[in-house]
Amino acid sequence: MDGELCRVCGGDGRIGNSLGRSTATCPGCHGSGRRADTSSRFHDVTKTKPSHYRAPDAVSTGPKGPTTSEGVQLALEVRASAVLNEDAKTRLLAEIVNHESTHGRCTKTFLKKVRKQTRPAP
Repeated sequence: MDGELCRVCGGDGRIGNSLGRSTATCPGCHGSGRRADTSSRFHDVTKTKPSHYRAPDAVSTGPKGPTTSEGVQLALEVRASAVLNEDAKTRLLAEIVNHESTHGRCTKTFLKKVRKQTRPAP
């Protein structure tokens, strides 16, 4: 037998309870008394369910634009802004859609915040 002595049972291959009345096979060496070679006993337990092998569900892209009247009006103001560049307009439009999806509508505070960004600096 190759390998070092098992650290759990001390090489005996059996372990006992504290009262000494019963013994069982050592879980560390499986009764051999020698340290187990963990590289050959590796068992990959990931992806064990059939659901793991299914194709992922199609990701919902959500609405392409604002759905509420306040959101539509705000999106028109953002698109018409001469101050913002195209990247900022795209970012703000996505922010409007995200805000509507989480809050249900555009709040007054949100409207104020976005409108402040679309106005030219004084």
